[in-house]
Amino acid sequence: MYYVLDKHNVGFPDPSLAEKDGFLAVGGGMSPEWLLNAYYMGIFPWYDDAEGTPFWYSPERRMVLFPNEFRCSKSLCRLLRSNRMEVRVDTCFRQVIEHCSKVERNDPSGSTWITDNFIERYCELHEAGFAHSFETFEDGKLVGGLYGVSLSDYFCGESMFHTVSNASKVAFAKMVEFAQLHGFRFVDAQMYTKHLASLGAREIERKDFLALLAEQDLQKTYRGRWKNNSVVMLLGGNQGERVALLMRAIGEIAHRIGTVSVASSIFETAPWGFDDEQDFLNQAVVVDTDMDAHTVLDITQEIEKELGRKRTGFVDVHTHDTYSSRPIDIDLIFYNNEVVDDATLVLPHPRMSQRRFVLEPLAQIIPDFQHPKFKKTMVELLQECEDDGEVREYF
Repeated sequence: MYYVLDKHNVGFPDPSLAEKDGFLAVGGGMSPEWLLNAYYMGIFPWYDDAEGTPFWYSPERRMVLFPNEFRCSKSLCRLLRSNRMEVRVDTCFRQVIEHCSKVERNDPSGSTWITDNFIERYCELHEAGFAHSFETFEDGKLVGGLYGVSLSDYFCGESMFHTVSNASKVAFAKMVEFAQLHGFRFVDAQMYTKHLASLGAREIERKDFLALLAEQDLQKTYRGRWKNNSVVMLLGGNQGERVALLMRAIGEIAHRIGTVSVASSIFETAPWGFDDEQDFLNQAVVVDTDMDAHTVLDITQEIEKELGRKRTGFVDVHTHDTYSSRPIDIDLIFYNNEVVDDATLVLPHPRMSQRRFVLEPLAQIIPDFQHPKFKKTMVELLQECEDDGEVREYF
């Protein structure tokens, strides 16, 4: 049995009432309100008829990728390290979905569910800040990508395409990196394919998928245009009005660098490497930007100086062996999953894995992000950390 929806009243039946093939309902509409209500309940549109009437599905078994289970083959890892392809985010959403609509399907009719109506409705959802695309470029040309919808702390992948071998996998890897750097719990891949399984996705029962959705918090929804790069920073200080200085620094970062998309609790710790009566407050943030890493570094150092930080003498960027009290310190910990080592900047931060006051806030906000050198998540690094310094949650 399936349900016929009233297009004038947004609402869906319980997704567990779907037929064996996942077909749940027909009708309603595809405005952002309808689509967001569907995704919130674990339902997605699959096909529409000539009049644009959507058919809604909730399959018995759901293909899901948990970010820490992503499998990057040796060949894909080599391709990513080569930088032959560039991935951008939310710069050409319409082109991506139009390319996806032209992909040959297994359907004997050769038809696609991504009709003109789908394209327009999802472009509206993109303009509303809920639908996003990851786009692979080679020599300045769009050669692959994927699009989907994000609510709460998860991403719902819809479709992908490639015109050059492995270009869609490169976009997929960037999407997973983004998910890890923003603390997403899972990626909804909807239906089983061998391609998705090879990347680490697996099927779970519908009841288990709905249990994941039951834990969602819509206040965590990252709405708006997503940026190309994600920078993880640790802010800290033990002089002056500690909380106020942290807030001023974050405000300047948001104004001058990019969107502060994730922030940890504020933690209090004793000074590391020297003695002082006043403890430090530390907070980790994820900042999304279109700037390169060195530009971000220059701006954070300007902000430090403006807020009273005084740097004395030469500080080796590889050892960071100068420690002192300070009103504010802004350390770059990660820039995407890139490895940088030059005279002015080393990434990932060379001593982050030895410092509990760094790992505690990182494990809180990006637990599944894997260190690009050590190949261990933030949770794993925290568990292995030998630093016995006390880290207290301040608020």
